[in-house]
Amino acid sequence: MARLLTTGLLGAALLASTAPLALAQDCVDADRVPITWSTIAGFYTDAMAALVAGFEAQHCVKVNVINIDNSQLYNKQVIEMVGQTGAYDVVTLETSEKAEFAENGFILPMTDYFADKQDQLQDVAPTLAALTTQYKGDVWGLPYYTYTAGYIYRADLLEDPTEQAAFKAKYGYDLGVPTTWAQHRDIAEFFTRKTGDLLKGEPLTKDFYGVGLMAGPFPEIQDEMSGVLWSQGADWLTDEGTVPVDAVEKAMNDYLELLKFAPPAALTVTYDGVMNQMKDGQIAQTYSFFLDQWPNAVQTETLVPGARMGVAEAPEKKAYIGGFLLAVSASSQHPEAAMDFVAYVGGHEAQMEFARAGGTSTLMSVLSDPSFGTPESRTKTGHFATLLTIFDSMKGFRSNLFDTPFGAKIYNTMQIPLQSAAAGQITAREAAEQLATEVAKICGGPCPIGK
Repeated sequence: MARLLTTGLLGAALLASTAPLALAQDCVDADRVPITWSTIAGFYTDAMAALVAGFEAQHCVKVNVINIDNSQLYNKQVIEMVGQTGAYDVVTLETSEKAEFAENGFILPMTDYFADKQDQLQDVAPTLAALTTQYKGDVWGLPYYTYTAGYIYRADLLEDPTEQAAFKAKYGYDLGVPTTWAQHRDIAEFFTRKTGDLLKGEPLTKDFYGVGLMAGPFPEIQDEMSGVLWSQGADWLTDEGTVPVDAVEKAMNDYLELLKFAPPAALTVTYDGVMNQMKDGQIAQTYSFFLDQWPNAVQTETLVPGARMGVAEAPEKKAYIGGFLLAVSASSQHPEAAMDFVAYVGGHEAQMEFARAGGTSTLMSVLSDPSFGTPESRTKTGHFATLLTIFDSMKGFRSNLFDTPFGAKIYNTMQIPLQSAAAGQITAREAAEQLATEVAKICGGPCPIGK
């Protein structure tokens, strides 16, 4: 779920807000309204501290940030919501968790709050807003960060004349950014080489692989497979609330085919491992991969001689899409202050600062800002234009996985059968059938779908 930049890109680079300090000047600490925000430990910690400072400068509020390990965040937040303890005023939700928290009354709708702030709501990329903020006709908060997936690749390899000629001779069509998953598979096969083989005319000093995959025992394996499943016209849940076994089996078999062209470590890593493989000069491309990792991927250019990175939409114009939603706890003692905080962090001013530091914004006005399309900003925001294209290509997209109140529980279960199949412990068919059985148990039958 979490997509953490493992570098220090967001440290001192993020400045606190320069907005007027009128409220802060009129406010003494004793008068500040206390609110608590539960978020991911280590997740842009420096950036969040600066954004909090910017909010406190404009409001007579004191924000206490509670950093929780991502593996524990969902469970801890659920415990506090069920107990109505008021421990957290603002919670951080992954896309699959929104419906559960809204359906069970854990969070407050913010529809009325944003009634006179429609411009702010409309600035959120519409495709992203549909998946993260909306449920059963209400607005439940704002996304402050997106990990939407696309395609990251070694542009120097795909554009090398020697490699292009060899590829054309073998496959009968031009080497380039793949537009279909079949082309992506061919590229993965083509660039898989052994030590001593030539790559761009030079002998390799170590094995080289055609693709990096997140096949380790982590939730990201289902994120990676989602784009392929969706491009087949299927989903993890049908409209009737059941797992489409045949479609999942096909997507799993496609994934198993790609594993032949991935480093052996694919079975142990998630996104950070794939980025390490890219920066170490081991892989030619990603699969359906989180574009927030672009600032990590582009470091390959300084670490691997001759490397030049590229970013594009995933093949078939389908990829995992989502973000982290800030929502207000129904048991908050200070819901108005909490809503103000959500609106601030998800607003243009804070999102601009976030983006300048290397954060991946959710706002159209930020993603399209000319200052982020310059050569100087490329290492941090070179993926912004691609995100805009993805949001446009996937306009109107919904996933039933994100619209069932059991979505989070399903999501946290999916990796078990999928990774077991990737590891060769069970077949693709068995993985699909096991997933169907587990989902039926979680939902007590067909899962309810509420949009």
